[in-house]
Amino acid sequence: MSIQNNFFVTIRVMIGYLRGELVQVDDEACVIDVNGVGYNVYCSKSLLNQLGEIINDETPVVKLYTQLIHREDTMDLYGFINKDELRLFTLLLTVSGIGPKQSVKILGVRDPADIIKAIVTEDNAFLMSLSGIGKKKAQQIILELKEKAKRNFDIAASPVSSNYNEAVTALESLGFTAAESREAVERALSDETLAAKGDKSDVSKIVENALKQLS
Repeated sequence: MSIQNNFFVTIRVMIGYLRGELVQVDDEACVIDVNGVGYNVYCSKSLLNQLGEIINDETPVVKLYTQLIHREDTMDLYGFINKDELRLFTLLLTVSGIGPKQSVKILGVRDPADIIKAIVTEDNAFLMSLSGIGKKKAQQIILELKEKAKRNFDIAASPVSSNYNEAVTALESLGFTAAESREAVERALSDETLAAKGDKSDVSKIVENALKQLS
């Protein structure tokens, strides 16, 4: 299954995610070794910075959710730390004039939750602060994506993003690697028990749950 838009095709199947050893981090992409095969994965600047911090760890293992973009003469793989980033990337691609390179640049300068909130609340000024987005494009993004964003994202949960970052930092301070910390916090935030108790807004509860995931 694929979607053709802006002269490229996004392939929804084939590679859902990659889990392997991080062996290289460059300005635009990283290389992940999965069973002896090195996959070149384009990532946002913020994610590459995070990966750069763990590249020197002993056998750094990472997991990235991926999207394969097929053009006429090439196939590029894009990687994301969680499914929300991947979904926002895919959503941005549905806007005429926004390609994968610009979409990943947008994700690299602002928190995805803040971008989603700006779309839903029609915050033109915020969107115009994003890479390559002018007034007309900001209005187009709001017009085309507002309702889609409401359907595809839990808007009420978007403030959790700051708690996510705080929880990851807390785990790293306890000696866990960045990759371990991020994965544990993601599992904690998806824990139905945590959500049922309303503890997603409590960083200490998120860390407590994440530590259980790591035990």
